[in-house]
Amino acid sequence: MALEKWFNTIGCVVDVIYISKKGVFTKRRIRVLSVRDGYIRAFCLDSGAQRVFLSANVLAAELVNRDVS
Repeated sequence: MALEKWFNTIGCVVDVIYISKKGVFTKRRIRVLSVRDGYIRAFCLDSGAQRVFLSANVLAAELVNRDVS
């Protein structure tokens, strides 16, 4: 999956379009915390909480900031 290249940079900020288990589409801005076994653990900047995303359900991603500081 080409989108995973950004998810390998821990700390980067990425805008994602995601489809939930219930079929709801959302756009979120996330800071990647870890990637493991097909899951992305991230801090959602929109909700202010940690979230876990199934990488297969990420429909689109755009790098916002590669700076990990």
